[in-house]
Amino acid sequence: MSPLGISVVIEQTITIGNIIEIVSIIAGGITVFVTLRNTVSNIKDDVIGMQLELKKLADIVTKMAVTDVRLTNVEQDIRELRHGRGFVQGERGLEREYGS
Repeated sequence: MSPLGISVVIEQTITIGNIIEIVSIIAGGITVFVTLRNTVSNIKDDVIGMQLELKKLADIVTKMAVTDVRLTNVEQDIRELRHGRGFVQGERGLEREYGS
């Protein structure tokens, strides 16, 4: 007996129910571990695929920016030609532009 007058009894028997419960908990833990591992692996594969797609998208955006700059330059050249500036000016033609 304890000093407070409460007796503590620990039962030291193991039943089939206890064994089934322990096995169920262990099986559930292993199942959760395997499922999470597969899920993490799938997420990792998805992230790698998304990184590749983002690289492709970055290349496309860069090419579009270069194309936009080139198009802007061509538009500026056309505007200058409309105002008579450039290699071809009126009836003088290309040969007479550099001549006297």
